[in-house]
Amino acid sequence: MSNTELRDRRRFLHECAGVVAATAVAGISGCASPSGSNDWTNLARARDGRDDDRLWRLVRQQFALTPGYAYFNAGGLGPSPRPVTDAWVRESADLERLCETGHERIQAVRRKLSEFLGCAEDELAITRNATEGMNLVARGLALHAGDEVLITTHEHPGGAIPWLALEKDSGIRVNLVEPGDGAEDTLNRVAAAITPRTRVVAVSHILCTTGLRLPAREIVRLCRDRGVIPVLDGAQAVGMIPVNLHDLGCDFYVASGHKWLLGPKGTGLLYIRAEARDLWRPTHVGAWSDQRYDLDERVLEFRRAAEVVECGTRNTALVAGLGAAVDFLSTLGMERVARRGRVLALYVRQRLHDVPALQMLTPSDEASSASIVTFAAEDEAVDVRTWAQPLQQRFNVRVRPVGEHGLKALRVCTHICNTRAEIDRLVAALSEMSAA
Repeated sequence: MSNTELRDRRRFLHECAGVVAATAVAGISGCASPSGSNDWTNLARARDGRDDDRLWRLVRQQFALTPGYAYFNAGGLGPSPRPVTDAWVRESADLERLCETGHERIQAVRRKLSEFLGCAEDELAITRNATEGMNLVARGLALHAGDEVLITTHEHPGGAIPWLALEKDSGIRVNLVEPGDGAEDTLNRVAAAITPRTRVVAVSHILCTTGLRLPAREIVRLCRDRGVIPVLDGAQAVGMIPVNLHDLGCDFYVASGHKWLLGPKGTGLLYIRAEARDLWRPTHVGAWSDQRYDLDERVLEFRRAAEVVECGTRNTALVAGLGAAVDFLSTLGMERVARRGRVLALYVRQRLHDVPALQMLTPSDEASSASIVTFAAEDEAVDVRTWAQPLQQRFNVRVRPVGEHGLKALRVCTHICNTRAEIDRLVAALSEMSAA
């Protein structure tokens, strides 16, 4: 295909996408749904902003979860509410009418995400998940044999394996630091673990294991003082708590859309701070990565924006669903969402006191925790992970076993789809199992 033909084809695609966009703007710009959304949205937007039971009952009705199924694993896979699933089904159908990819529509979602996360549009790329984002960061930094990367012993495999793979390929060294008992202790441990050869600190904003909320801003400031690149894995933060990326100040941030954000499976994001762009190069590129491209003349100039990694054909319908997820949470307000998750997590902690011989692994203070409660048995010989399967099969309750770093624990994630009655059922089931 000649350069002229290529330009004509892109112009044609742009014009076709504009036609389709005119018929489906609601699929991106709103989260309206025929599933009774007006009741809950009107209540959520009420001036008094009360978090009454009626609001949360209506919110729960937006989820397609099987009635009677208590789902406490938003940190693994977040259930998508109907406005989200409606959006991607509608968008897919609209695009198929002209059989186009709808690349241009992704920009509208990027704009929503950037406002939701407090960053510039050109600092944000839409990926498939946090793991993809972490791989893009690790492979894109100019690291060499002998350089050191510091991560915690509690990182999710998606956050750790990209660095271990780079260690195998390039000779960098991955160093480990054990998280502390809380935010301040953890900060001190990270500071002590940084060496003159440390180039990157890549840690979770909130740990997927114990739910420890790391002092992210303080770690970033520490990195700045030491001349180290700060990278945050926000898979357990975005959608659980308010996140403002410019306020955090990190150079890179990755997250999944399919967890607390309640977006479609197969969506995520990568943030590259504008001032950090020269530290990094794109390693996964193709069509749509170029600012200027001429094969005959061997010319290639990459886009400066983070979206340089969004190459090839994309699943625009899923991205539209991600935009609807942002709308869904934004209607409630992230402060309210975080407060609801925290209140339910505190209720879990309170009720678990009724179950004998358990120990909490999640810190209790608000600065070091949010909407995750992880617990183990006081007796190290007892592995409560074995309770996860019967909890689901016998009691219709879903929690997540935690085995990372040798833990023998269960994790309970409380989100806006959960209720106190479900927590009561969980505790009753745990009491029965612990007595067996």
